[in-house]
Amino acid sequence: MNSKNLSGWFLVLGPLTAFIFSGLLPSFLIETGTDGGMRAWISDIEDKEALTTIFTVISSIGWVSAFIGTVLLCDSMQGANKPGSVLARMGGIIMIGLAALAMVASMDSLASLNLLNNELGDAAQNKADAVVAQIVSRTIWTGLFFFWGIAFVLIGGALVIQKRLNSIVAWIFVVFGTLFVILSVTPIELAQNVGFLIFGIMSLNTVIAGVLRLRETDG
Repeated sequence: MNSKNLSGWFLVLGPLTAFIFSGLLPSFLIETGTDGGMRAWISDIEDKEALTTIFTVISSIGWVSAFIGTVLLCDSMQGANKPGSVLARMGGIIMIGLAALAMVASMDSLASLNLLNNELGDAAQNKADAVVAQIVSRTIWTGLFFFWGIAFVLIGGALVIQKRLNSIVAWIFVVFGTLFVILSVTPIELAQNVGFLIFGIMSLNTVIAGVLRLRETDG
């Protein structure tokens, strides 16, 4: 499989997997409270640790695949004679960092689940440590989404300049990437709700970009 097909399939399957197993299925199959903070969340998932672990592992593979697919797309947009190459390169560098952060955040989240399963030591202390690990994981994800939006703005700009894939897809990356950045630093409940909607739109747009990438004849 060549780089074009690999990036296309990663862009299609990665976001779908991440969206389904990190957002959609957990909201239906793992009932967690919205109030009470991280300790309440940990308590809610204690009876469904195995299912939560499975979702975390699969979604982490989806996240990393999506980022790698985007990096490969950025590589195809770089070249001395290609306009917007610098934007694509900067976006690709950020995406490499995001892939690393996604790995760390996912492993940290798994560590918190393993602490709940740990039969050694004090159960209360293990639970307290699990809360701390989960807080660290979610803090990393917050920073990840912020820079993910910046990367999408850069990559979308490169796509617009090079007239690659589709102009609507490219501009959605730019516009919604900008909204992603703004909402990531807006500490209000509305921003969180709208942010999930934008996350879904961006995931769908990335899937469409992957399909268009698979259909490209050049690049």
